[in-house]
Amino acid sequence: MQPTVTLTQKSGKGSTDRVISEMATFFTVNPGQADELRQACERFAAVALQADPKVVQRSGLRDSRHVLFDNDQRLLWATTFETEWDPYIDDAVMVMGFRAFVDWMQYTVEGSTIIKSMKDSLMVGGPSLSTENSGEIDQFLSANTSDLKRILQSVQAPAAGYWNMLADQTVPQIRKAQRVEAAFEQVLDNPAAAEALSHPALQPLLEEAAD
Repeated sequence: MQPTVTLTQKSGKGSTDRVISEMATFFTVNPGQADELRQACERFAAVALQADPKVVQRSGLRDSRHVLFDNDQRLLWATTFETEWDPYIDDAVMVMGFRAFVDWMQYTVEGSTIIKSMKDSLMVGGPSLSTENSGEIDQFLSANTSDLKRILQSVQAPAAGYWNMLADQTVPQIRKAQRVEAAFEQVLDNPAAAEALSHPALQPLLEEAAD
């Protein structure tokens, strides 16, 4: 008997460890399109790498990976995030662009349906498909992510066990801690700061810096 899958606002069908949620989705690769899919997945990762780190940070995205398996017949897209599932997908589309999702999903059986839905949406009440309106098309599709969410949730499976080493810290907290540490190291390297650092009130900072 299949276990009952519980949908949550935080992670959809996924599992959660403190502030982090995981999403694992499993697609069927269209026959004969594994090479095209692999290249599209590489482009998707490149878009994330080139995105503004501050924008990515606000989206809650922690990581993303695509894995072809089962002799290139299946695809895993796995990601972890800090925000709730529904706005996370909206933000991910904002960061990556709707076309970046379509680029790889079009080579999967499940994702192919989003292409038809996208064309139908543009035909009914959407902007023209002309290349001059590409920015308007992206904006329109980004505001209509219901089909993308439906497909992702239909192929999402929860982790049987999930643990994240830094799940008690958000990326903004981690980045801030790194900046504070770097600034404090600059203070420690300044000979003029020796007298100030000798104050008992700063002893906890010095003990942390000594680790």
